[in-house]
Order: sequence, then structure tokens, then C-alpha cells
Amino acid sequence: MKKLTLIMVILMLVVIAFTSCSQSGGDSKEIVITIPHYKAGENVGAKFFLPQVERFNEKYKGKYKVVIEELVQANYSEKMKLLAQQNKLPPLIEGGDTDWLTSVVIPNELFMDLKPWLDENPEYKERYIPENLEYNTHNGKIVTYPYPVIRPIGLYYNSSMLTPEKPIGEMTWEEFEAFLGEEKIAFMTGENAWTTALFHAALMASEPGGPEYMRSCVLKKERNYNNEYWVNSTAKLQKLLQKYASSNTVGAVYADAANNFMSKGSAVIANGSWMVGDFAPDSSDKWSNGFDGADVRGAVFPGNVALANTYGYGWWIPKNISDKEKEAALAFLEFIMSPEELEAYMLQEGGTAPRLEVSEDFLKERAKNKLLDEYVGAVNSETIIVPTLNDMCPQSIMDNEYGKLLPKLIDGSMTPEEFCAELTKKASETALD
Repeated sequence: MKKLTLIMVILMLVVIAFTSCSQSGGDSKEIVITIPHYKAGENVGAKFFLPQVERFNEKYKGKYKVVIEELVQANYSEKMKLLAQQNKLPPLIEGGDTDWLTSVVIPNELFMDLKPWLDENPEYKERYIPENLEYNTHNGKIVTYPYPVIRPIGLYYNSSMLTPEKPIGEMTWEEFEAFLGEEKIAFMTGENAWTTALFHAALMASEPGGPEYMRSCVLKKERNYNNEYWVNSTAKLQKLLQKYASSNTVGAVYADAANNFMSKGSAVIANGSWMVGDFAPDSSDKWSNGFDGADVRGAVFPGNVALANTYGYGWWIPKNISDKEKEAALAFLEFIMSPEELEAYMLQEGGTAPRLEVSEDFLKERAKNKLLDEYVGAVNSETIIVPTLNDMCPQSIMDNEYGKLLPKLIDGSMTPEEFCAELTKKASETALD
């Protein structure tokens, strides 16, 4: 009898322990979502984004976890298209090919409508830039949640190599060239030719009627480049490339262009405010050949031009993922769009959130970063804001074709007219852009 009682007690303890462990494991099981993204590895966007993901994972430890799968930026949009065809879209996607979104994702409602969630959380909806909210609303449904931050893009120059007599934004392009002297610009032809395309857009904005033309191309992507805006600006770009391109321009990807600038191979680079962090002392491992981040200054382009686009698609959630994945994805969106994270984002990468009331601490912290304050402050009420070529053209053109043709401009084997004609031909050959 005693043995039977002992056996019964042991069995009860085992059952209780097993039940307890099962319940504990069920309650504490994290929802893990994997997000393929280009803001990883050596990509400049990784400097803020990856620590932000870590902050999210720490805050929701045991509940949610985000894992980043590294992708090359130039392959990001094509990868999303492929995953969509396989019905394997990840739980969160940041933007993507605009024409694919408008031609496939939106008409087929592959997205989760964010309107119900935003209606339940009006404080987040109020941070939207009105034009963006309108752009992202289709048949009453909200497709994506872009950052409520705009970041006008200008350029950086090394003051140990160049000393302007007046702000670069007050210069004409002719004065800018004289200012450069024998120094070089960190151009690139690899990937999407980002730093080169920024200069190209700024040159186009200097054409009579250029800003208006450029803005008109955002909603309906330009495919015909046989016009005065493209031909004239391409001719000016060719001149800059032939005279001022850094020695590694042909074939250079972004990392090469950045390294060239941070090793004093060039004195100027066009890029956004997110590059400010590369010039801080804690990034000195990226510097060489006597480069010192303290020497870097920020400015807008000649003619008081800066690049930005208030129309665009941001983060979105696919419609066909599981409820648990949607829960984790929404939690991540809520986290990165919080006032604290938006302020952290602007402190590191610059920009302004027109509909966010920033804290006093934010203003004090930004003032401590002289370069960021200078870069952001270079934009004034008279600055001409125009979109980038990436905003104006089909993404496949900028990602896959534009940079390939630039070496021919540099060596003179292609005229500006031929460049624009070939780019137009490539645009007409794309099936879905």
C-alpha cells in the first residue's frame, strides 16, 4: 500500500511538473519574424537600423524578435518580386519597386490595410505627412507606412582640401567648378550609381523649368529621356565626370565611393544626412590617409538645390501572412514610429518630422552635433527641393541600366544624346516598370 501511494505521488509530481513546463514554454514562446533587408552589413543605413532592431528585440524579449537577413540594396526590389511570385513575402517590406507596387501589389491587394490600425492609434496617423497619406491611400485603404521624416539631400566636402569663399548653395555651377580646382568628386558607376545620380538630379534642377518637370515625373515615372532636361543635364554631368571624377569611379559601388572620400581621394561626395555618423570619432576605423571627420562640412548643391521626395511608399505588411506575424510586424512598426525612435533617427541620420512635436532634449542633442546641425540647417526657405532620379524613373532603370551607361559618358564613346536615347530604349523594353 505504501509503495502504491509513493508511486501515485511520484506520478502526480511528474504530471504537475510536465504541465507547468508546457504552460511556461507556451506563454514565453517568442514570435520570431525574419526581414530580408539591405540595411545590413556595410550598407550605410545599417548604422542606425541594426541597433534599432536590437533595441526592439531587447524591449520585447520573450515576446517578439526580429531577425535581419542581409540583401544587397540593388537586389532588394527584385527579391521582393520573386518572393511575391512564390507567395513567400516576408512579414515586413520597406517600399520596393514603385511600379511593381502600383501595378501588382495594390491592384491585387497583396498588402494588409493599415487604416484600421491607424484609426485605433490616431497619434501615429497624425505624424504622417499629408501628401504621403494621400499618396498611400487607395480605395480608402492605407497601403504603407513611410517614415514621417523627410531628409533633403545635399553634399559633403573636406574643409582641409577645399575652403569656399561663400556657401556652396550660393554658388553657380561655374563657380563650383572653379572652387573644386584640381580636387575630385566621389562618383560611382556601380550598383545604382547613387552619388553620381544625385549630382545629375541637382544639375537637372538648374535647367529652366527643371524643378517643375522633375516633380511631374514622380507620380508617373518618366520613360522618355529624349528631352532638353535630360540631354542638357547629362552634358553637364559628362563634363563633371570627365574632369572631376575620382580615380576609382568606373565600377565603384557605394562603399568604394565612401572609402575614397574618407581616404582623401576626393574632396566632395553627395549623400544624405545618414552619412553624418561616418564622420564621428567612433567611426574612425573607416578613415585613412590622414582623413579626419572633424574636417567635413555639409552643404546644399550649387543654386541652393536639395533633393527630397514627399511622395513615396514605406513599410508595408503582406496580407497573407499569419496573425502572429502581423502582430509582431505591427509591434515593430509601432516601435520605430514612436517619438523616441523618430528623434533617435533624426539625431543620427538627420531630417525633419514636420508633424512631430520634438522634445527639448532632442533639440539640445542635435545642437551638439555640429555637422548634422550644419547639414540640416543648410536648407532654408529659398531652397529648391526636387526629387532624385530614383524618384522620377522606373526603379529597374536606375538599379540596372543607368550606371552601366555612365562609363561610356566618361570615356566619350557615347554622347549625352546617345546616352538618353539608349536609356529611353531600355525603359521601353521593361515589361513591368
